[in-house]
Amino acid sequence: MRYLVFLRGIPGSGKSTFVRENRLEPYTISSDEIRLLLKPPVLSVGGQITISQKINRRAWGLIYSLIKSRMGEGEFTILNATNAGNADIAKYRQLVKTYRYKAFCVDFSDVPLELAKERNMKRPAHEIVPEAVIEDMYSIISRQSVPSFVTVIKPHEFREKLQYGITDFSSYRKIHHIGDINGSYTALMKYLACGLKESDLYIFLGDYTGKGTGSARVIKFLISVMCRENVILLEGDNEKCLCSPAAGEAQTHISEFRDTSYSLLLYSLPELEQADFTGNNVSELYRKTVPCVYYKFHNKRVLVTHGGLSNLPDNLVFMGTEQMINGVGGPEDAALVAESFNKNTGESTYQIHGHRNPENLPVENGRTFNLCDKSLNGGFLRVLTLDKEGFHARCTRKED
Repeated sequence: MRYLVFLRGIPGSGKSTFVRENRLEPYTISSDEIRLLLKPPVLSVGGQITISQKINRRAWGLIYSLIKSRMGEGEFTILNATNAGNADIAKYRQLVKTYRYKAFCVDFSDVPLELAKERNMKRPAHEIVPEAVIEDMYSIISRQSVPSFVTVIKPHEFREKLQYGITDFSSYRKIHHIGDINGSYTALMKYLACGLKESDLYIFLGDYTGKGTGSARVIKFLISVMCRENVILLEGDNEKCLCSPAAGEAQTHISEFRDTSYSLLLYSLPELEQADFTGNNVSELYRKTVPCVYYKFHNKRVLVTHGGLSNLPDNLVFMGTEQMINGVGGPEDAALVAESFNKNTGESTYQIHGHRNPENLPVENGRTFNLCDKSLNGGFLRVLTLDKEGFHARCTRKED
């Protein structure tokens, strides 16, 4: 998910050991490893084998590009580097804002200088850092603070602070899961004819605009309810076209999104332009969307994503946002994903998703529910409710 984690500490403070012990290697970009990818060890003037520092500019340019690429996919990412100065972390501020990330810093500054020096000398020869360099880094860390957009934690707090916990929604009378709307405002209003009840929770699964002629009215409605505590908006693949980081942060009118490559705009852009939405309206709505919901309702545990997963990871934080939105596998794998999820999870765990259903599967597929309708060119809005008696499906014909 969208978390960027900086490890901050002098060489020998335990950052790499922390990565290994927590099995975080697949999520970690290491500055030393990037340097070694660009150039193997070289001889220093003193005759020691060492990592070249002459390629630092190239290395940090590559690191920035790699992090940006991962953030574009919504991947959980760790940067293992000294990150001593304020500016070392501050340069990622705009990326964090643009890609809607949460930034954390795991702080190793409590490790005594002499202990770090001792550990440093036990490293492989090419990884040993001169003591004078370690002392300079220690001084910088002691004098400079971490930028305010970053939450600072200690190593022992990592698992607790970066654990995606389950939310208990048992206090609600009923939970409504509303599938892909795709611009079908009439069908949505038919279902919500009595309005949103305070006793109920409403989870919208994404793909709010699309082929239906009511895209602007759907967006206007969602903007009107998006701040309510009993409304959760998931991010679908269609939503990216409304506020793509590639299109820029500041938009003055919805027409400025025309440059984006998302084909959805072929259907919804003219209507949205006529509705005179501003980029700020749409950006605010997009920023309210989340990649998933994982909740408890009495004796049931329910995972809700737009695309559908084949398993429930131990910690959803490590799960890529892009897979939550587009689903595991391809569009044709919806049935296989449902089968895998049902096999890989416990009897009290359920999954609800939309986005894909080329085989026109029914709503209920074991403990996986598919709220994407492909019959008659997607002619129905699928809704699934959950109350104390269990799950109940309802389909409303789209007339937009």
